[in-house]
Amino acid sequence: MADDVSNKLLGGLNRIGLAMRSAAWEDAVESGLTPTQSQILAFIAGRTGQNPRSGDAADALGITPQTASVAIAALVSKGLVAKVPDSSDRRASSLKLTGQGEVAARVATQWPDFLLNAVRELDVAEQKSFLRILTKLLRRLQSDGRITPQRLCVTCLHFEPGEVHRCGYFNATLSELDLRLDCAQHEAAADDVAKAAWIALLQPSLGEG
Repeated sequence: MADDVSNKLLGGLNRIGLAMRSAAWEDAVESGLTPTQSQILAFIAGRTGQNPRSGDAADALGITPQTASVAIAALVSKGLVAKVPDSSDRRASSLKLTGQGEVAARVATQWPDFLLNAVRELDVAEQKSFLRILTKLLRRLQSDGRITPQRLCVTCLHFEPGEVHRCGYFNATLSELDLRLDCAQHEAAADDVAKAAWIALLQPSLGEG
């Protein structure tokens, strides 16, 4: 029975993934950018205050360095991305959006209306549960080395879990719906600290089942 439910969940996720890929290719026809190029624009835009390298984009998107290099070269030729000297290694280059690239990135980071409408069908309690589930899945995939380290609140040294969570960076309290899956201010906590934070975060749900 458990395997049957797991297969149903994975089948549902697969259908959502297919819909997203289909939408990405439709957008590619309109924008003149491939889905990979759009993802790279979104990735660079999401690294606020940073100029990532080509390898960073490849790692984050789970593509080969060669695929990233080809896509970035196309973005440079389109005038959407510029290569600038890396702040830590002058022999290397970092990536920066041009003015035109910033406009294209804003479009690239917009979710399809059909997906937004579907998520908005969830009530607050469902959204809270869904966010918790996504955080748990991402953390496990990260721990297993299947995806690059994600900038999750729960793995950040600024995160202080409790009955009311707190972010030390912003000096602000956080509800579970405030927790981020990708925060520009993320600084990785030590493994033992992150593990303790994760256990503390899960405490409210332990007695629910």
